[in-house]
Amino acid sequence: MSYLRWQNAARRLLEPLAALMVPGRADLAIPGPPSDHDAQADRLESFSRPLTLAAFFLRSRPGMPGAPADDAAFRAKVAAWFRAGLVAGSDPASPQFWGPDASYHQHHVEMGLMAIALQVAENELWAPLSPDQKAGVARWFATCRGGGIVNNNHLFMSVHILEFLGRHGFGRRTDRAVITAHLNQLETMHRGGGWFEDGINQAFDHYNAYAFHFYGLMWAHLHGRQDAARAQRWRDWARPFVRDYQHFFAASGEHPAFGRSITYRFNCLNVFGLALAENCTDLDPGLLRRLCTRNLEFFLSRPIYREQGTLAPGFTDRFEKIIEPYSAPGSPYWAAKGFTPLLLPPEHAFWTAPEQPLPAERPGGFVHLMPTAGLVTRSTPDGEVEILNGGSMVGNTQLRYGAWKWSKLSYRTGVHFAYAFPEITNFSFDCALTQQTDDGRRFGRHSTVVVEMDAAHLGYSCNLGFKTGQVNTGVETFVFWRAGWLLHVHHVEPQQPVVLRLGGFALPLTEAHVLRSDPGQVLSAWSGDQRGSVQQALLGATLPEWDARLDDASERRHVAAPWHAAPVHRSARVPAGAKLALAALTWSGRNPAEAAPWQVVSAAAGRWSLVHPHLGKWEIAHWALPSLPV
Repeated sequence: MSYLRWQNAARRLLEPLAALMVPGRADLAIPGPPSDHDAQADRLESFSRPLTLAAFFLRSRPGMPGAPADDAAFRAKVAAWFRAGLVAGSDPASPQFWGPDASYHQHHVEMGLMAIALQVAENELWAPLSPDQKAGVARWFATCRGGGIVNNNHLFMSVHILEFLGRHGFGRRTDRAVITAHLNQLETMHRGGGWFEDGINQAFDHYNAYAFHFYGLMWAHLHGRQDAARAQRWRDWARPFVRDYQHFFAASGEHPAFGRSITYRFNCLNVFGLALAENCTDLDPGLLRRLCTRNLEFFLSRPIYREQGTLAPGFTDRFEKIIEPYSAPGSPYWAAKGFTPLLLPPEHAFWTAPEQPLPAERPGGFVHLMPTAGLVTRSTPDGEVEILNGGSMVGNTQLRYGAWKWSKLSYRTGVHFAYAFPEITNFSFDCALTQQTDDGRRFGRHSTVVVEMDAAHLGYSCNLGFKTGQVNTGVETFVFWRAGWLLHVHHVEPQQPVVLRLGGFALPLTEAHVLRSDPGQVLSAWSGDQRGSVQQALLGATLPEWDARLDDASERRHVAAPWHAAPVHRSARVPAGAKLALAALTWSGRNPAEAAPWQVVSAAAGRWSLVHPHLGKWEIAHWALPSLPV
């Protein structure tokens, strides 16, 4: 995709927003359910996030050969509306006033993003304002001073706001101390290798790209000369992260849905453009253009739009329930951060270097270890990519966002996963070990610690349960892989009676029809587009059932499709104090030959020999393997 095509992609996203730009207003009438913040926060979000999209578009070079004939007029219209809205929304005497920032208010997040946007496209959005208008906007930004801030990536927002004020002559003597304190606190969240644990959220997920490296590199880009040593630290942290993060993208460009704010979609790309802008990656620019272009086009070609043409909540399609309680109708426009490549001029190697294949496209595929985050990424023979999660946990603060976003064995492109309703604190069955207590409650994993990791397997220690009622089941899990298959072995010690379930991949379905096998040790499901999900029970949980939505009797739960079917095997009721092992083989892909079940040739404790009609022998030696009946 050329520079012009990226420009045009940004413009196509702006055009439906431009149709909503009412003169005199400081918000956009994007429909959708409200957030759990307040109406003012939602109004500001409908302005701030599209402003970011506009900033990258306006910053890009105008008048490119082949640009639309009305390029200059469209740019002028968009910039003028945002400037007028900025003045009205920050004016306490205006009926459009957004209100001030406040302790722990969402305004703080949106204002930080706005401060960045006003500097990205300073000539178009800030410089044309009169001195009085600039002073009024600055007074509004200054309401951030001294407010309480959530101890996670939100600390970046005061940094960017105060840096903006100082740059334009509105700083205070105390601002530098606050900026330094907040940057110091953010740096304590670095755990090594470019990976950040998101404060109270305790998670390693896409927020490393969404937030930490975006705000850190953007600070270095805009203000790094004031503290060259710190700016270099952020660049040095980005280098290994970008090297890791390239492995999150399938041959199609798709990345696995994982963690919160899945609806931000191609926001994940921002780190690549910024790393090139700050000269802190050694990856080939042609590789990064191919990666970014494929991811952007993957999403923009999907049905991710509302009737009015604006971005809808969802991932690969429109799915209102995918959003977290903090999300507002304008939330999907945080995807705008993915347009950081437009910071690079058309002559940059990102736009001109020959394309290079992605890791998932290369012969033999890859397995990539990220010990700090406790994550393993790997590719499958059909070019899919999965994240095997041993280290990113479900903290107490994350439960209200849905534990299933971090608690599964695998997060794989093409299949993704299912939510659990009606209670958001429930655990969904697919691609996970879960337990059900006698009172009907379901529990999955929360805290998790990696105990082993290499190119052939991942092991972690976790617990199924919760403090209320002292529900406690200790688990040690070991996952092995071959082609599209996973072998997962769980050693379990429940402290109360439980029924345990092993779930396979939740097959996404675009229509309410699936070809399913008869109940048995091997469960298989095939969609109309020839994607399959198979689970072969081996030990401990062998009673077959399905977790599926194939009619309108229940609401949609799958991230990527309105219908789904996931194979599940459950155990009999396990008494308190028992010690047992469970094991299953799980597969997803498009090759029916690869989907055939495995034959257990021998399975003594510590050494298994399996054979497959298409994949051949699989010899596994590991101390955690229990003996199997043959």
